[in-house]
Amino acid sequence: MTTERRFDFDKAVAELPILRDFIDFVNNQVGVYSDSLAGFYGNKVRIERQKARVIRQSGMKIDKGKPVMMHTSLEDPTSPDVIHMRITRVDDFVAANSEHGFNEQQLCRSIIVFIFAYWDEQVRPAIAAVRGVPSSDVRVDALGDLRLVRHAIIHNKGILDPKEHRKMKAMAELFEPGAPISLSHDQMHKLFAMVKKAIGEIVMFYTRHLPGAPNIADIKTVAIQTGRSQE
Repeated sequence: MTTERRFDFDKAVAELPILRDFIDFVNNQVGVYSDSLAGFYGNKVRIERQKARVIRQSGMKIDKGKPVMMHTSLEDPTSPDVIHMRITRVDDFVAANSEHGFNEQQLCRSIIVFIFAYWDEQVRPAIAAVRGVPSSDVRVDALGDLRLVRHAIIHNKGILDPKEHRKMKAMAELFEPGAPISLSHDQMHKLFAMVKKAIGEIVMFYTRHLPGAPNIADIKTVAIQTGRSQE
């Protein structure tokens, strides 16, 4: 092993804990996404049943096709004081909690912004420090695409400008140019898979050229096990 190659190996090992934390972070976002969808669906089902039964006075119902109103609150079960309350139409509440509804889309956008922020502010500078290069030199197509999506969410009311869409290198299929960012359940899981593949690209930065190295295009997910030296 040459000195240069040994030096690269040391860098690769130094990057693994950084990338392992990033993988754990992304996996946590997958869990939050899945659990939240279950919660949204539960809200939808409960309120649809409530609307049909009207078994107790939780709002006001007007006959002849008029809206059914309800209030939602976050309360301390040991205290009658309401901490937060809102009044909304039942149909609007059901729509917001339905598949592809407002709550799911808000969650998707929040996760995208959160993942990119973690990458750009924590992981990318740490990888750059190991490699001894500026953060701007650490580039991965999928994570670069997230930057464009994040910018649209924060600065363009969630609409991906066609010019920005043409710059995308990995995730273009998930988004419609000139339209609001709106991801289905399957598309969101594709996005997670693309982020994990991007992590795989970083893991293989030093080894992809070696005989027997896996094809990056074949990477579906990534796991980094904590290594322990044997005495």
